[in-house]
Amino acid sequence: MPDLDDERFESYLKQFRPLVLDALPAREIRRVPRRRSALTIWVVGGAAAAIVGVVSVRTIHHRVGTEPKHSDSILMPAPTPGLTIRGANALLATAPSYKAAMNELAFHPQSSSVPKDKQSALAVLGKEKIKL
Repeated sequence: MPDLDDERFESYLKQFRPLVLDALPAREIRRVPRRRSALTIWVVGGAAAAIVGVVSVRTIHHRVGTEPKHSDSILMPAPTPGLTIRGANALLATAPSYKAAMNELAFHPQSSSVPKDKQSALAVLGKEKIKL
């Protein structure tokens, strides 16, 4: 025999119906244009032009001023051509032995360009004995 309480509870639950919700108040979604005053645009443009002008003038003056004023005191070593595969192959082909070719590839000490009345800082540091 079915339980009367269960039947009554079921009939009670069947009475409930979902309510239809009211529509939300609709607001139009649109982009709000940003208003910039003409003065702001002119100020930003003028500042950008001034920055570009200053940078270009400094660049031009820097390029002109890069030449050393005392060219006789600055001695630059002559540039040596870089090692290429062709050069290494030619050296290996003409060298009497592999060891001689490797010795030829080693860095040779450059001739000293320091005047006789002056000292090279690297030479002085090379003579110094440091104990650790």
